[in-house]
Amino acid sequence: MNRRLLGLGVALPFVYFGIQLAAAPFYPGYSFLTRDASSLGSDGSTAPWIFNGGALLVGTLELVTAAAFLRAFTRGRIGMVLAWATALALASAAIGSLNAFLHPLPDPKHTEGLLSVLGSGLVMLPLLLTAVLWRLGARGYAMFNILLCLLLIPILTGLVQRIGMRAHLDLDGYQTLLNGTHGLLQRMAALLIFGSIGVVAYRLRHTAPRHAVVR
Repeated sequence: MNRRLLGLGVALPFVYFGIQLAAAPFYPGYSFLTRDASSLGSDGSTAPWIFNGGALLVGTLELVTAAAFLRAFTRGRIGMVLAWATALALASAAIGSLNAFLHPLPDPKHTEGLLSVLGSGLVMLPLLLTAVLWRLGARGYAMFNILLCLLLIPILTGLVQRIGMRAHLDLDGYQTLLNGTHGLLQRMAALLIFGSIGVVAYRLRHTAPRHAVVR
């Protein structure tokens, strides 16, 4: 059964990005380069239910995958602390997806409500999943994650702007670039998270026993 649940984790990144591909044609003039994913569930879409219903599906898969990860981790060599931290962060991400379903844009609760706060564990997943990948032996993918984190963190946290302000540099062009690639940057961060979930689930699924004794 846990191998089957891990299979849902393998499917999760394809579901996450597939929902966006399905919803984009119903948003006039939508750009994957400049617009974030949540816009697809806003009143700018003629069929927001595609993305919002998809958010509920993604949240369900995240919760199921969190349970499957915890069971597989505690039987492997991941370590109890890392196992629980990763499972809880993924369960928190599921709450964030539920929040996106319940409070689509432009509802302010989409980013400011209690469920949004409870779903903030998502930001810990890149670090935790990279550590899991390393312990599972997928060190090439873990190194890819580290390099992507080194690229994205200074941009998404505003570190580049703060350094520029301290150095009295003109960053108008940089800010214009960020505004024009907001959607791309978000999807790179999503690839970091959901791609890692898929790879971890794949590794766990193919190292798990194929037959279990029913007691």
